[in-house]
Formats: sequence, structure tokens, C-alpha cells
Amino acid sequence: MARIISVVIFLLASINGIFTFSGANLFIEETVFAALFAVAVQFSIAVSLIALPYVRGLGKLVLLVVYTAALTLSTLSAYTYIYNAGLPGAITDSMAVNTQLKARIADQISEVMLIEQDYIDSQTERLAFLKRQAEEEAVRGFRSGLGAGKGAEYYKKLETLAAEEVRFETQRRRFDEARQINTEMDAVLTTGSEHQRDELILLISQLKSAINTDEARLIVTDISQGKLAVIPSPVETAMNVILDRDAYSVQLAVSIVWAAVFDLLALFLGIIRYYILRPNYSILSGIYDLIAAFVTFIIRLGYIRKDARQKYNQELQNQSHGTPLNSSEMQSFATYVMAGSVLSAAEDQDAVAPLQNLISHIEPLKLENDPRGVGIPFEVVDENKEMKTLMAMLIQSEVFISDVEHMVYILNPGSEMAHKILVFIKMGIKEPGMQKDLSRFMVPAEAG
Repeated sequence: MARIISVVIFLLASINGIFTFSGANLFIEETVFAALFAVAVQFSIAVSLIALPYVRGLGKLVLLVVYTAALTLSTLSAYTYIYNAGLPGAITDSMAVNTQLKARIADQISEVMLIEQDYIDSQTERLAFLKRQAEEEAVRGFRSGLGAGKGAEYYKKLETLAAEEVRFETQRRRFDEARQINTEMDAVLTTGSEHQRDELILLISQLKSAINTDEARLIVTDISQGKLAVIPSPVETAMNVILDRDAYSVQLAVSIVWAAVFDLLALFLGIIRYYILRPNYSILSGIYDLIAAFVTFIIRLGYIRKDARQKYNQELQNQSHGTPLNSSEMQSFATYVMAGSVLSAAEDQDAVAPLQNLISHIEPLKLENDPRGVGIPFEVVDENKEMKTLMAMLIQSEVFISDVEHMVYILNPGSEMAHKILVFIKMGIKEPGMQKDLSRFMVPAEAG
């Protein structure tokens, strides 16, 4: 069953890899590199799900980080393609002007023509006012100071009127050109063509040269440089929708679901496969192991030199006692116990004090059913609360066994680590008589 699920996981990853490749190709625009990217991402997802049951400790945390990164890249790449595929013409022709952009251009061009029309109307009114001033000067001469008649003031007004009429004629001609260009732009916007964007840019530049007002010129510049000249990539189009909360829509939700559906199915099957291979392994226990492994890793980084000295001393002690305690398994277990001691220690307390305190309370229990057993009574642990965390870790590692009937924690005679803890205790006792007394309680792991 686990093998069948593994095959299905690779199949689902391959299916989602099609969308991942399509989205990566929109961004990279190189088929080979996009294919390599899709294979690397989906292979990381599949291998992470398949290898997860066989990895423990810090390696499992690293594997989860790799899986999360690969799943994120896969989902975003697939979403980019799926979302753009739902937009009319967004993938087939990125140079095309979509309906939304056409609406914005048409609206702003209408605003430009309205501004120009208002300007021409105001200039027409000004010419009428200047002409009326000249006629009044000829009839009454209010401002000449010489009475009625065609004096110097009258001819001055005529010259101003003539100059303004010439200027207005130029402005009127440019306005007619702008209206003609506007008509051509309407035709380009409504009909559409292969080079529609380029045609609009050219007409906008012509329109700018035919505009009379600065306000209208700024609007036309914004259309040309801010809208038509900027061609957003498919990646920007898709990601801007996620970043803009006001743009959330059903299409966005559907695209994200489709982008991740096959990878999520693979994750679901990976979880089933995980518990088929490890049915007795608890999720909380796994989380606890990850945290303990991470804390242990950080502690070991800070005590590299100290660990080196301890390993050297341990080698000397092992040679003197003839006991092989320098194995990698024993070192990992010792680091695990050390981490529990650090977690149990108070801020002003030495890191190994809780471990030393716990070891000092290990004693022969003299139980009827197990006369050779050693351990710690419940009441001792209850009185020393700082020992509880370390004791819990040792119980989880099966170093101690809880005997509720006799209210004691017994060193597990079938645990190799429990046997080696007794070795540590014996090594720490300097009196030969006490070493001999404790040795009769030491049972090899194979005897359990």
C-alpha cells in the first residue's frame, strides 16, 4: 500500500508540474529552464513526502522547510498561469489592449476633449469682449480721454483684437486636428488590430502636439507613459491581485485552489502513508522531538569547545573503565539529556544541576517483585519540581518506567541507555565500596 501511494504521489506531483511549468515559462520565457524549474520543485515535494517517515530530529525540520518552500513556489507558479489563463487574451497576446485599459483611455481622452472645448469657448468669449471694447471706443471713447472718435486708444485695441484673432485661428485649427485624431482613436479602440497598442501610442503623440492647454497635455502624457507604454508581465498581473485586497474575487479563489489542489492531494496521501509506515508515532511526539532537537542544536553551537573537552575526557574515562561510551548513539542521547537539564535549570542555576540532582536521588528500591531494581520514588520528584521536565524526557526515552503500584520510577533494565546511566553513576562514585554495591543492580540491556 505504501508503494502504491508513493507512485500516486509522484503522479500527482507530475500533474501539478504541468501548471508549474506553464507559470514558470510565463516568467522565464525559456522552455528548458522552466521545465528544469518545474521538475526540481515537484521532485522536492514528492521526495519530501516520501522520505518524511524515515527522517527524525533536526533532519525532519529541515525536510519540512524544504517541502514548504517547494510547495510555495509550485503554488505561486501554477496560480500565475491559471489566473492569467482566465483573463481574455492575457496569455495569447500580452501586447493587446484589454477592455479595462480601453475604458480608461476612452474616459481620459473624453476629459481631454472637454478641457479643450472649454478652452476654445473661453477664447471665443474673450475675442467677443475685445471686439466690443474696440466698438465702444469708436462710439464713446470712454478710455481715450479725448472723447468719442477713432483715436490712438481705439487703434491699440484693434491691434490687440487682430493679434488675438490670429492666435485663436491657430488654436481653433489645432482643436479641429485634435477632434480628428480623437475620431481615429475611437476607430482603433472599437475595431482592434494586431498592432493596436502601437497605433494608440502614435495617435496619442499626435494628439499631444495638437493640444492647447497644459492640463490636457498632462492627461495625455499619463495615458501614453503610464498606461500604454507600461506592459505588466503575467506575474505582476497575478501577484498584484493578491496584494490588492480590493481586487479579491471568485476568480482569485478558484485560481489558488486549482493551483494547489494536486499538491494538497499529494500531501494528504503523504500523511496517510506516514501513518501506515509509523502507526504508533504521535504528531505531538514528533513536534516535541523537533523542538528538543532544535534546542539541542542551538545549545551545541554555543558549547562546541566545551563539548570537545568533554569528549576528550570521556575517551580517557572510557579507556580507564573499559566501557565503550563514545558511540554516536550515546553522544546523541547524552546531548538529549543535557538539553532536558538545561530546560529544567533556573536562570541562576548551573545547566547540569538538575541532572546531578536527579542522579543523586537514584537508589536501590528493594521491591518485592524486583529486588535488583533502582530508581526514584514519586514523592522525591514531587518535592523537587525542577526534576519533572527531565524525568518526563527520560520516561519518554524509556530510560525510566512508571510503577504506579509501588509509586516509584524504575530504571528500565531492558534499556541500553538506562544501563549506561548506571555506568555514569558508577564512574562518578569515588568510593570503591559504593561502586561495588551499586554494580549488583546493573543489568545489561540484553538481559532485559
